[in-house]
Amino acid sequence: MIDTARADRFSFNGYARDTSPAIAALAKQGAIYERAATPAPWTLPAHASLFTGLFPSTHGADSGHLWLDDERITLAESFRDEDYRTIAYIENPCIGRLSNFQQGFETFEEIWRGATKAGPDPGAEQTNLKIDRWLTWRDGNDDARRQPFFMFINYVEPHLPYKPPEPERSRFLSPPIDSQAVERLSRFHHPEEVKYILGSVTLSANDLRVLSDLYDGEIAYIDRRIGEVIELLRKRGILDDTVVAITSDHGEEIGEHGFLDHKMNVYEPLLRIPMVLRYPPAVRAGQRIKQPVMLQDLYPTLLRLAGLHPPEPPGSSASTGAREAIVLPGVSGVGSDDPRGAPRGKRGPEPLIAEFARPLSFLDVMRESSPPGHDITAWDRALVSYRVGDLKLHWASDGRHRLFDLARDPGEEHDLAAQEPDRVRALAKEVEAWLHRPGVRPPNGLEGKASPIPPNGGGPPTGLGDESPLPPLPGSPD
Repeated sequence: MIDTARADRFSFNGYARDTSPAIAALAKQGAIYERAATPAPWTLPAHASLFTGLFPSTHGADSGHLWLDDERITLAESFRDEDYRTIAYIENPCIGRLSNFQQGFETFEEIWRGATKAGPDPGAEQTNLKIDRWLTWRDGNDDARRQPFFMFINYVEPHLPYKPPEPERSRFLSPPIDSQAVERLSRFHHPEEVKYILGSVTLSANDLRVLSDLYDGEIAYIDRRIGEVIELLRKRGILDDTVVAITSDHGEEIGEHGFLDHKMNVYEPLLRIPMVLRYPPAVRAGQRIKQPVMLQDLYPTLLRLAGLHPPEPPGSSASTGAREAIVLPGVSGVGSDDPRGAPRGKRGPEPLIAEFARPLSFLDVMRESSPPGHDITAWDRALVSYRVGDLKLHWASDGRHRLFDLARDPGEEHDLAAQEPDRVRALAKEVEAWLHRPGVRPPNGLEGKASPIPPNGGGPPTGLGDESPLPPLPGSPD
């Protein structure tokens, strides 16, 4: 998982810069999903969807409920219950123990706890050292070699601040290079991006260009680190027996539409993600899949490739009319019942949906970051991206919907809502029916109040005193 990686910055997705040679080489040996999308534009709900196969409004881990409920059966739990060793290396604290994401992992290392904020690497080097250490331990342990494993790796480097190490830092800076601007913008971090969105911080066109170049360097740096992991598998002779999936939780905006980071909107730079799958026994090399897919589709795909059946999620019966996740196309031998891209009668293809709940805790940051007297109430709303074919509705809980034709306007610059009010009403009606489908948690922004956070003992710890690591797996180096 490459945290905060937008699809259009990868060379295998058509980017002119060679940011991802290692992943591109791997992708040629498997499938590239050209139209992969996330169901949420920020980390916690997107990862929860990956781990459960559910949309945020079904699994409930989102703004106002920053907790992955115990009742959800995660990927790691499914593998662990089938006698897989389950290992996670996490660089982003948003998906750590404080949000209950350790479920099912026997080894759960939160790399961010030991990472320094001073250097250019917030954890990838340490993560790869731990992966190498674990694989070396496995090589020398007969029982471990006989046991299959599920390993989840979360790299956070592309996230703000963009400060890639050398040689990637210099390789992508466009001339003429303003070293002072590069140094200043490599330290640009939260909450400065909020102030930019609110208009209290100004960035020049050159500033945005430098930020974009630094972001490219971050993608290239993580590509190098992923290449190292692939080589660790290759030199041990287990690469071809291992399902390798590479993706992201969401994208990033770098000045488009007046936004930075991945907040407060559902534009395409946040929703389009890279996705690559390699597994020679079931994934034919050289595939470029143009069919729309979603992040949570990896949930049933990985389980089925292991010969397992995903558990039936709550509220997923035929009566709800809502299928949450499908086996990815281009994967053979496991069965694929794919409604996405299939006709819906006269209405066309199945919609691609992403949700952004009311940013309850983030509104406090906006208040603190806004200019004196600035009214931020317009930001207090839920959003849903509802894309049917090339037509995309930005549904808003306050009724300020937007409509875009991505075939003619891929940059989402020309809002058609005023010109197409009947189409907006029809699509909005579909969104609202979908949000209120049976068996789901009422989404923040519709019910008028935050979803309750469970009490301690059934929910997140109250402070940093509850952060003791999980006990090590017996016989494991960690």
